[in-house]
Amino acid sequence: HALEINAITRDGAQGPVLSATFAWAGGLLDEAEVRELAEGWLRALEALAGTDAGAGGHTPSDFPLVPDLTQEQVEALEAAYPGLEDVLPLSPLQEGLLFHA
Repeated sequence: HALEINAITRDGAQGPVLSATFAWAGGLLDEAEVRELAEGWLRALEALAGTDAGAGGHTPSDFPLVPDLTQEQVEALEAAYPGLEDVLPLSPLQEGLLFHA
């Protein structure tokens, strides 16, 4: 491989910290090229992490106990309950009441 990246997160006083080590073939890449790649990689990670307050949100896979949820239903739940952490399935009694309603 021309470039190898070893990354690990470590628990720090302020929370998890990402540490990465870059190794490259000197005959194929120079330090400036690797630095440019590393900075681009870091920008991509920051974009994926969505560090601004409006970024992110839940997806149906975040609620494995209710596998039939759609993304639209998840977004409706988030709008109704801003602090949403989990969604639980109906109990048998609740299912029966819903059926009869």
